[in-house]
Amino acid sequence: MNKRELKIGEIAQLTGRPEREIRALIQAHESLFSCRTIGPVRIFPGSAVRIVREVIELSEKGLTPEEVIREIRSAGAPEGSAADTDRTGIQLPPGALIEIRVLQETLARQERQIARLTADLEREREERREEAGRLRQTIDCLQEQVAVVAEWVDYFDLRMDEITLPALDRVRRVLGREDGPGRSG
Repeated sequence: MNKRELKIGEIAQLTGRPEREIRALIQAHESLFSCRTIGPVRIFPGSAVRIVREVIELSEKGLTPEEVIREIRSAGAPEGSAADTDRTGIQLPPGALIEIRVLQETLARQERQIARLTADLEREREERREEAGRLRQTIDCLQEQVAVVAEWVDYFDLRMDEITLPALDRVRRVLGREDGPGRSG
């Protein structure tokens, strides 16, 4: 349960107390609880349920809020409370661990977005390369077709030139005489 994050309503359900009572209890003993906020909602670590139960138990014994806080802290700083320390043993301010976790989550989310965008960009580049290759093939094919058409045009132009020559020039050309008047040289 310590890894789970809870809203005040969920803490109320787990402790069997009304939500209004849990809100008042957390407000009165705020230094015992760490939380993060998402908009108007406060999110508490799973250890908040244990702290709430201890506060209720000590309050029912008649201790004042200050005595309850002192008693819980003297029994050992609860996990997820403002007394958490980092690996160097330095006491962190209230909510610092949650802020670090939020920053880590944000960084991880941004890294995933960057990785996704990079993959999308690479896929887009590959699609453009394939498209360029297809366009090159199409251009090569069209150039071959244009070359064939140009050969046919040249052939038909030559045939038309021959057909339009006077009959005498055509006969001379066939017989191999080069000095005919219609002979282009």
